[in-house]
Amino acid sequence: MSVELPSAETLYHHFLAGWIAPEDPRDRVLRSDLEQVELSGDQHIRILSPLNEEGRKVMTDQLHRTSQAALADFPVLLGVSGTPSVEWLTALEKKATPEQIQNWLRSSNPERPDNPWFVLCCETGAMIAEVLKAGWPRFQWLPDTPYFESDLFDLNARIRIPVFHWAVKTLSGDERRPLKEKVEACLEYVRDPSTPLPSS
Repeated sequence: MSVELPSAETLYHHFLAGWIAPEDPRDRVLRSDLEQVELSGDQHIRILSPLNEEGRKVMTDQLHRTSQAALADFPVLLGVSGTPSVEWLTALEKKATPEQIQNWLRSSNPERPDNPWFVLCCETGAMIAEVLKAGWPRFQWLPDTPYFESDLFDLNARIRIPVFHWAVKTLSGDERRPLKEKVEACLEYVRDPSTPLPSS
């Protein structure tokens, strides 16, 4: 019997959106894989972030801690070694069968930030970022709050990548492109922005 899992949109609202401050005006929706942004020549990327300098530091530190946790947890969970790569992401997708995702969800209380599905989702987003940054060192974090709303940003290509939203899609019941394909498409685009923008 096949296992039916919640959609990515449902899981985003169930596990992530509730941690966004009530006064935050942003739409609580699952975002597309890449977003183009408009900046004039004299504008700094900081205008894209609602945080002040102290807030950016706090969120950047949290992103670093999440990446370090993923670097410690993924080898144990997936039996991988070496430096983060698309092979790590492929191993995660093989591990995340519908049955396994269902098990993680059953043991996850969305009111607790340490629940297994949420932790794995955030670590997956951080690991996707590590792989993308390894392929294109110009990527930098555009910190936001909560930290899982942070994006990778490339100034030349003028794109932002909501990697944690990628993770939600990976750990849901939605049809999805393999992460390897999505990473390769993004890297191809930033290396040559004249190529068609990858679709979600």
